[in-house]
Amino acid sequence: MRAGAGGGRKRPDPRKQLYRRRRITVGILAIVVAAVLVLGIVLMVKAVQGIREDVSAPAPEPTTTEAAAPGPEASEGSGACPPDSVRVAASTDEDEYEDGEEPELTIEVTNGHDADCIIDVGEAHQEFVIERDGDTVWSSRYCAATGEDDEAATNPLVFPAQSSKKASLTWPRIPVDDECRQTDESFPAGEYALVVKLGETESEPARFSLVEEAGDGASEPAGDEGSAGEDTADDDSAGEDTADDDSAGEDAADGDSGDG
Repeated sequence: MRAGAGGGRKRPDPRKQLYRRRRITVGILAIVVAAVLVLGIVLMVKAVQGIREDVSAPAPEPTTTEAAAPGPEASEGSGACPPDSVRVAASTDEDEYEDGEEPELTIEVTNGHDADCIIDVGEAHQEFVIERDGDTVWSSRYCAATGEDDEAATNPLVFPAQSSKKASLTWPRIPVDDECRQTDESFPAGEYALVVKLGETESEPARFSLVEEAGDGASEPAGDEGSAGEDTADDDSAGEDTADDDSAGEDAADGDSGDG
């Protein structure tokens, strides 16, 4: 009978089941994609934060406590020498000078620093000073032809560590004032001192003397004249002896005449 057959369970529709399965699969894929996107965003945020931290972080401090002394690169120095490491010394080529002799004055510049550095030894920075009894009687600045724009005004040189360089000039011994005008004064015999300067650095005085020409040569002719006088006296004595001999000869002649 149809009624008995209709009372059993209905079989599920295969198309509906396939549709449900597809929906579940799509949902799972959507969840997975969302999770991947979220994870990617989180990783990107962390990477950006890490870059920012690296950029803003201070540079690491050197592990050594002592800084290395600067050195020169090719012909360039590391910079100007510290003022307290620059030393100057004065000297002359002789201790005494007679009239007409021109002293040679020397400045010696020393870099006392433990690294190579630059010292400007231009003529605008150098000065040679002659003193007598503590007063300045001559200075190389009096007749300096070097202006601030002159090429010789500045002369920066690289001085190796603990090294020295020298420069010299001749003192003409011509009295001039501070405007290089010759004066009627003179440099009499006596003791003088040379002081050299480089910028604000000044040397200890180097002492020398100006002496008059020796007068021994004038006394010798006097002695010769005396000797000549003595020789003349001797000649006179010889003349007197000759005269005596002549007198004796005349007496002898007179005696011979008497005998005859």
